[in-house]
Amino acid sequence: MALDPLKMRYFAKIAELGSFTRASGELGVAQPALSLHMRGLEEQLGVQLLNRTPRGVVATEAGQTLLSHAQAILRALDQAEAATKEQAKYPTGDVSLGILSSICPTLSIPVIEECSQRFPKIRLTISEGDSQALRAAVDTRVHDLAVTLDSVAKPTSMPLFEEMLYVAGPSGEFAVDATLTVQEALGLPLILPTRRHGIRILLERQALIFGRELNIVREIEGVASTKAAVRAGLGLTILGRGAIHADHENRSLSAIALTHPGLTRTLVLDMPVNHPPTRAVTEVRKILLAVVRNLGAEGHWACLSPKVSASQ
Repeated sequence: MALDPLKMRYFAKIAELGSFTRASGELGVAQPALSLHMRGLEEQLGVQLLNRTPRGVVATEAGQTLLSHAQAILRALDQAEAATKEQAKYPTGDVSLGILSSICPTLSIPVIEECSQRFPKIRLTISEGDSQALRAAVDTRVHDLAVTLDSVAKPTSMPLFEEMLYVAGPSGEFAVDATLTVQEALGLPLILPTRRHGIRILLERQALIFGRELNIVREIEGVASTKAAVRAGLGLTILGRGAIHADHENRSLSAIALTHPGLTRTLVLDMPVNHPPTRAVTEVRKILLAVVRNLGAEGHWACLSPKVSASQ
């Protein structure tokens, strides 16, 4: 039979203080109850642990052996309790968050700042990539969370927001009051990623709807390289608002929203299936959802995610 930690705590206190009376006062346990616990412990071990003397209680040789082990065990239990309570207040651990490359600059910085301020013991790693790579990383648990395009229905996926798509060109390409329909945009000389990318898939679907062919002049992988090619005058591209907002504001690119109808894409928060999140992952998830809502309120996108309560 395993030793009872409570009895060990009582025994250690009695041996350390050398008195049942003093131990009773510190522990808040009646002296007869302490005596009963000690008799039970001695019977379980088959040895006498304490000697009563006129000057108090003294541990026997066997009692001294048990006391040294009990003190170490009780210290470990106290440390475990303190660490657990500390983690409940300040969660710790590694969290890997993947974000679609085109929105990573917009979304990652406020998430990092908020996480660092509120939970400094969480080690947050952020990686950017395309939707296919991010979904694979979630499925293999390389990422705990990923913000990616909505393409595969999963019970652990949560819709986050709808993002408007824009045609981006060199600075000064579009007049301030210019408009552009989706059908017109399909015929522009476009720089697009390969067919495995979500935005390419979305545009090819639109081309089928309108009975048009995409006018792709170059295929380039990577948002930064695509924008560099556009700035160099090698063609135009179509990106989400998050990818071109800063460039449009500093006038390194010009951009125009697609209209009649507007063209949007849905982004979701993806998590591994059948793998309960740690406390650290849960807290990062809450921060991410709050940042998405805040950026939505600033006009970056139309939020789809509900408010998350403190218990989620």
